[in-house]
Amino acid sequence: MIMKNFALRLTIVYLIIITGCSKYPDLGNGYKLDSDGRYTLQIVNFENTIMVSSCILEYTFDSNFVILSQRPWDSIPGIKAMNYSESKKAFEKSSFRQYWIINKKDKSEYSFDSLTKLARYSNIYGPFTENEYLQKREELKISKELVLKDK
Repeated sequence: MIMKNFALRLTIVYLIIITGCSKYPDLGNGYKLDSDGRYTLQIVNFENTIMVSSCILEYTFDSNFVILSQRPWDSIPGIKAMNYSESKKAFEKSSFRQYWIINKKDKSEYSFDSLTKLARYSNIYGPFTENEYLQKREELKISKELVLKDK
């Protein structure tokens, strides 16, 4: 009986440790990084809905915001016709970068833009060019300490 209880407790502790471990940090307020299955990162919400698709290049966050840079695979001309090796080289050679801001404190309200045929969330801003991103940072009063490595 004692051995069964010990084995049961050990199993529960093991499961708690395994399920609590992730190679990506929790970004807070239900947001997290997730692999899209091709070794690239995307950001999902608590429902596992993709908020910012791959490929996330850099990110940082605090209690209010997540800021990130992204290079979508489809930003590389002709990438769909390339084999894996060619597409990886073209992706790494590209300097294309766009920016996103997630305001974790604002309510996330879904809407559908019928003109662009894209889903939008009221607290997710982007994609931005670098200048647009810097302007939006100022507008949202994002702390100057919250910076991406490339800035």
